[in-house]
Amino acid sequence: MSSKKVTAVICSVDLEKRDTEIKILLGCTSGENQAILDIHNTGSQSAILLVRK
Repeated sequence: MSSKKVTAVICSVDLEKRDTEIKILLGCTSGENQAILDIHNTGSQSAILLVRK
């Protein structure tokens, strides 16, 4: 069973679609956080990762 604690938040902007999103990541490892960030930093998208310590 994975942890249901908030591990990070992704804030992303898609300039092409003129859209913004905030995603709450639950129970993710640092590697999973990075993979998700990489997915959101492609094409016209840009994102930042805020990690909970």
